Amino acid sequence: MSISKGVLGKIHIAKGQLGMDDDSYRALLRRVAGVESAKDLNTRQAGRLMVELERLGFKPKPSGKAKGKPHNFAQLSGEIEVIEAQLTNMGLPWSYADAIAKRQFGVEKVAWLKTPKQLTAVLAALHVEQEKRELLHQVEELCKALGVSDPERIDGLEALPKGWKRQRPILKALVDALNNLVIARRGD
Repeated sequence: MSISKGVLGKIHIAKGQLGMDDDSYRALLRRVAGVESAKDLNTRQAGRLMVELERLGFKPKPSGKAKGKPHNFAQLSGEIEVIEAQLTNMGLPWSYADAIAKRQFGVEKVAWLKTPKQLTAVLAALHVEQEKRELLHQVEELCKALGVSDPERIDGLEALPKGWKRQRPILKALVDALNNLVIARRGD
């Protein structure tokens, strides 16, 4: 029996929280469960994988669903469970997903979206937000390693543009630059 979309979503949230690239993630799937894709996991394998992900540092949010759960949750397609998992993981209320639905489709509530394709688009937007938060966390950790409070105080880095904390390409480049600085300082 295959796993639910909610469990699959939790596995992908763990992958993101741990900052695993695809190669490392696939190697973990092969090592723990002997599969190439999480979609191929059965319930027992998924349980073993979650134990291993937690051993590696994944910290699931306390159970307690995201606030403001849609009244028609059970009638929506499976993507809604993954949306709920992402909101819970980031500590966001359902109103955050509602705002995405409003911005992308002009629909006031995510519960009113009609197609799985629309829900998938909301999921993609949540994934982008999660990635931005993870990159910003990496920036903060690298700054700590360099002994500064924020990257704008580091000599030799180009000036960061306004709103840099919300721009994925800049965050990715900044993580790379800070990693290089950490490596260079260790080499001195």
